[in-house]
Amino acid sequence: MPTRASPDDPPVPFFRAERAAGGADGVRTAGTPTVALGHRVGASDGIHAGWTWDGARLRVENDRYGMQPLFYWRHAGGICVAPAIARLLEEGAPAALDGEALAVFFRIGFFLGEDTPFAHIRALPPGAVLEWRAGGGETAHGGGSFTLSRRRALPLRTLDLPRTALRDGYIELFRQSIRRRPPPAADFVVPLSGGRDSRHILLELHAQGHRPAYCITARGLPPKGDEDVRIAALLAGALGVDHVVVGPPPLPLREERRKNRITSFCSDEHAWLMGVRDRLQPGVAALYDGIGGDTLSTAGLFVTPALLDVFRKEPPERIAHEFIARFGSCSEAALARMLAPGLASAASREAAVRRLAEELEQHLHAPNPINSFIFWNRTRREIALAPFAVLAPARTVFAPYLDHDLYDFLAALSVDVVLQGNLHDEAIRRAYPAHAALPYESAGAGAAAARQVPRGIDRELRAQIAGSLPARLMNNAFLLSRLGVGLLAPARIRWMAPLQTYLGQLETLGAFATPDRKENSIERTLSV
Repeated sequence: MPTRASPDDPPVPFFRAERAAGGADGVRTAGTPTVALGHRVGASDGIHAGWTWDGARLRVENDRYGMQPLFYWRHAGGICVAPAIARLLEEGAPAALDGEALAVFFRIGFFLGEDTPFAHIRALPPGAVLEWRAGGGETAHGGGSFTLSRRRALPLRTLDLPRTALRDGYIELFRQSIRRRPPPAADFVVPLSGGRDSRHILLELHAQGHRPAYCITARGLPPKGDEDVRIAALLAGALGVDHVVVGPPPLPLREERRKNRITSFCSDEHAWLMGVRDRLQPGVAALYDGIGGDTLSTAGLFVTPALLDVFRKEPPERIAHEFIARFGSCSEAALARMLAPGLASAASREAAVRRLAEELEQHLHAPNPINSFIFWNRTRREIALAPFAVLAPARTVFAPYLDHDLYDFLAALSVDVVLQGNLHDEAIRRAYPAHAALPYESAGAGAAAARQVPRGIDRELRAQIAGSLPARLMNNAFLLSRLGVGLLAPARIRWMAPLQTYLGQLETLGAFATPDRKENSIERTLSV
């Protein structure tokens, strides 16, 4: 039977199949033989994944984006699959760490491709079909045959249309996406921020006659201010929709621990959303999330002329160095002193550059290589964990920007159109003129909050270190010494405290060894 990942989370399904011991015929199985996760729109659209076992063959599939969390552990005798890494560990998957994958995660906050913190556990790639049979074959691994195919929906062309046609196409394809995703019941919810993606969703639902039970906004932790709350309240008020505000969490590191397990230790973000998760319990009929909108149609944080020039002219290794320099969240010196020597060596900057360059190379020929890399890695492997893991108490989570037709349109926008900016603004103004005067979140609104540390986090951190196991992955003495003399600036403690929390949880899982990359290299070759 499935077990609980933590006391406040629902049972996690899994399935395990392996050849009987001693060379005997037959297969031993455990878990649920057929599972469907997520939702479908029509024959193939939607965010979905799942598996079926017919007594001789396990078949695991997902949608074209691979955003529904699903992981597998393949070993000498068989295979195990589950939507949560904790479940695989409970079933016996080794907790040995993947140093190269963690090298990237420690610096930029998300995992690449199918990497996870654990060397023997992989995320299912996008557009995947995985099959395992008890019999042998060319790809036999131990007692069973294994095949894995994948298909990433990378655009091969750039749209060459006048700007007005791009704007109008955006409007119509988004309307079509919402028509394809009507709320299944009246108790649906729209998380609302001060930006464009959730606003577009709410305005189009309203235009099509769908009124949410409420909109919900979370107060962020520093350095994020309360602009989201202010702007979201204005928009909800203009439409006459109830607006619920939650948070911030009273004990940030406690929420970090909950979030880490729920997101399978694959995200450094989303703890601030735990209040929204709790408010959604025991579940609502549907939730509409704006994932993909900003990445596909705006420059956002990442697309700049200078970085684009690097992507166009430099080799992948140089791009990787530049990406870490621009968007890395930690000090290399502080990271080296905070990690235990063995982990610091395995998760070095050189290892991060090597792995990052390998992934970057796959996106250099896309119409917008930066956004392609961000979408298939940060969006798919980290941002997706907000709607499809943290907010999973909603029975259906719709992602309108990932409608196949709309995605194909937005992903084919030239990088020049994205850099020019305002296309999304223009589409919203044109489609909903009655609400065109409502402001958006101000970019500089968090300046004061950036100088703050969440209240009480230093006390939480001290108590956490005092109660931790003997540290094998980190140097708690370094962190305590800095806390003791007040040398941790707000920005430093905001990444050090969650990292100490994360590493402490890995230690409780027995994750001490740091193997080489042989196992993962084999898996990556098979999945291309």
